[in-house]
Amino acid sequence: MKTNSFLIFFWILMLLTGCHDRNHVEEQLAMIDTLLSHDKVDSAKNLFEMIPQEYLRSRKDSAYYFLVQTETNYRNRIPTKSDSGINYSLRYYETINDNEKLARALFYKGVTTFNKNRIKQTIHLLKQAEELAEKTDNLLLRHKIYDKLSYYNGDAYEYELSKRYALKALEISRTIGSKRRQGAALLYLITCYFETGQKDSALICANQCSSLLSLQDTINLPYLFYDFGRIYEKDDPQLAKAYLKKAIAIKGIPNAYKTLANIYLREDSMEKVREMWEQALYRTRLTKMNTMRVDIFNAMRQQCMERKDYEQANALADSAMAWQKRYYDTQEQERLAEIQAKYDKERAEQELWNKVYGWGLVIVVIGGLLITGLGYYSYRGMKAAKELAETRAQLADYTRKAEELETSGQQNTKEVARLNRKISELQQRQAGILANGKRLYDSLQQGATTVRWGKADYTDFIEYYKLKDLAYVNDLQTDYDRLSPKYMFFAIMEHEGRTDEEIMRVMGISESTMRSTRSRINSKMK
Repeated sequence: MKTNSFLIFFWILMLLTGCHDRNHVEEQLAMIDTLLSHDKVDSAKNLFEMIPQEYLRSRKDSAYYFLVQTETNYRNRIPTKSDSGINYSLRYYETINDNEKLARALFYKGVTTFNKNRIKQTIHLLKQAEELAEKTDNLLLRHKIYDKLSYYNGDAYEYELSKRYALKALEISRTIGSKRRQGAALLYLITCYFETGQKDSALICANQCSSLLSLQDTINLPYLFYDFGRIYEKDDPQLAKAYLKKAIAIKGIPNAYKTLANIYLREDSMEKVREMWEQALYRTRLTKMNTMRVDIFNAMRQQCMERKDYEQANALADSAMAWQKRYYDTQEQERLAEIQAKYDKERAEQELWNKVYGWGLVIVVIGGLLITGLGYYSYRGMKAAKELAETRAQLADYTRKAEELETSGQQNTKEVARLNRKISELQQRQAGILANGKRLYDSLQQGATTVRWGKADYTDFIEYYKLKDLAYVNDLQTDYDRLSPKYMFFAIMEHEGRTDEEIMRVMGISESTMRSTRSRINSKMK
């Protein structure tokens, strides 16, 4: 604690000494940001007001300035007059893909929008913030978002959704070791469990919460006392009244008055009942607790009916109907569960589409590479065959010309020597091909396989095989439509009387591949 105090004092000192330095606005805003993260909201507000807005030199500075301003005002309960500043931050952080600051901007835009009774927009903004924050390591930011989503859903009676987010907030608060945040999450869970009929779970959470909250915690403590009061309302009314009175003494919670009224009603203490009802109605006048008003008006109406005060009973019935209609209108407008379910569905569909698109792109790329590769190898095979044909044609042409010169008696020794040199080069090239083809042929006779052969090896083998059975190779080249060297090799293996098992072993192929190869060769017959 002393270390934190020293650091905060140091930051304040640095800011005070540099607050008029227009070249260090970003550093000064970062200092204020740190104060806010340590819940030093008063200090953050005072120091923020010392930064002149005209010192902002760039869009980056302006976006950060408006983000810190919005958070500072919200944390100090200062109403936001305009959304223009935080909207500027949102636009900037969207362009630079800063997930963390964009999530913060969406969060504070959302919570300030909620204070303007635009709950649907608030939920959309917080759901976007949640999606982005979960891509970061900022646990405090994620906790803030879960905490607010739990609170807003609980406030709208969406207790299952509220519980889901409260559990997430509780997990993070335990990870970072914050008792205050654990206590707040447990308070949400108490309400969720109690309202869904899980009173034992609610009591467990209440006991855990009581060990975390101090007697000086005036924010959360009255709500804990109220929770204990309603948990014990029917099983131990006297203990419940003691807790409810403690809650009211700290803060006049409307629900605490209403619960006390229920206990007094069972005790037939009508004067105290009416007093509690009036207090509850008075304290809900500026809230959205429409269902509580309906319940109280109906209970008061029932009492008037028993006293035969029908005029007052009718007036109370009209009030109950009016508040009931207002409640239904609000629910129809907000429909928080539907909004969030729709958002989650769209998010899941988008993620699925991204995966499908990604895999589709991968398949297209791989397919393109395979087609390119096959085309390249086919091109190489055709090129090799063409080169061999050209070599044979040149060899025959040079030999013919040399013989004509020698038989004609023309004394052109230079031309004859040149032709003989060309013939020798072509014969050496041809001899290299035939030598490799013979080596491959002999290796097969000794039990080798073609698993490591390349396309040139199949070509060389076929050139050598022409020396052994030229007529059959010519038939393959004339009777079939451009068989590849590998298909020609397969046909030669069958021509030599190799069994299916031998061919599969030599070529390293399966039975289905062998049947497919045979079918493709037959389909190419002219």
